[in-house]
Amino acid sequence: MKESEHLRINEKKWDKWAKTIDSKSLRNNYLRSAQLAIISVLDLKENISMLDIGCGSGWALDQASKLVKDKGTFFGVDLSAKMIEKAIENFKDRENFHFIIANAEAIPLEDNTFEVITCTNSFHHYLHPEKALKEMYRLLKPGGKIYILDPTIDNWFFKIISAGFKIFDRAQAKLYSTKEFQEMISGAGMKYTGTKKIKMQKIHTGMK
Repeated sequence: MKESEHLRINEKKWDKWAKTIDSKSLRNNYLRSAQLAIISVLDLKENISMLDIGCGSGWALDQASKLVKDKGTFFGVDLSAKMIEKAIENFKDRENFHFIIANAEAIPLEDNTFEVITCTNSFHHYLHPEKALKEMYRLLKPGGKIYILDPTIDNWFFKIISAGFKIFDRAQAKLYSTKEFQEMISGAGMKYTGTKKIKMQKIHTGMK
């Protein structure tokens, strides 16, 4: 699939979901559960600078901000213009919240900006994951950490799901094994610092 077609399919998918992203549903409840899982392991402190890639309506950033009494700077980027519109509307009165339409491979922010970068159930949509990881590295401050929560094909179940993605959901790109995450994160210049299993997914962490 051409890159332009892949981006168009993803933009269309997430623009459609943006209409109901903040309503109650099984799909949204699953997403919120995953977001809370990644927030539970973050190394957060007051005056934190945090970026959420694939931020949707900004819900996860809000949950993280509550842990530091809203003392910090919170950025969200998403490929979907409709998701970013929703996030901007949700946090229009929060001066420390900022949202940008951007591809994970090219985020228009300055080097060495963030202490924490999160990415929840978004990584397997990236056609060029190595470019996304290098972008995370660029944006991290020295000592900063990335946290990527994604399905990880270390067993037969997710290998079957991965095969199904190629047939039924063209917005997906690829699922990766823990070993592949280790290699990709290290290849982007970061130290792979570990993995934590969260139900049927894993959080992969790296440090600059």
